[in-house]
Amino acid sequence: MGIFDKLNPFLNKTPSPATTPPAAPLTQSAKKILVVEDDEALRSLYVDVLKAEHFDVLAAENGQIGLEITQREKPQLLLLDLMMPVMDGKTLLRTLRNMPEFKDLPVIVLTNAGDVDSIKETKFYSNANSFLIKANVTPADIVQHVKTYLPS
Repeated sequence: MGIFDKLNPFLNKTPSPATTPPAAPLTQSAKKILVVEDDEALRSLYVDVLKAEHFDVLAAENGQIGLEITQREKPQLLLLDLMMPVMDGKTLLRTLRNMPEFKDLPVIVLTNAGDVDSIKETKFYSNANSFLIKANVTPADIVQHVKTYLPS
């Protein structure tokens, strides 16, 4: 079961305030993650599941905004979509890898199965740490993958 199967029951449904648990308080040691994803529903899902795991989560809807947030906020990990408007994920990753302060920043690329050529090109030219196919992973899988790069 992929992420879209998990997401379908929640689309177009607003949880009632009485059943929505309060966000966990962040600690001073909370790891900062930037989610760069143009699909609003997926971006919100990733942000919510990571916040539930006590990460400090920032979000951007394209690579240009992601670059600005990365330079300003200095996240400890990026979750990065490849295909986005304004600046795509490959361009963002290449730009970050050319900046000394971000050359070793862990980057997990989240992409669609149809992007096989983009994945190969990105692996070769941009040195992403990991690649996940969106349709093949659940939110829990993503959290586990993030934790391999940001242990508590």
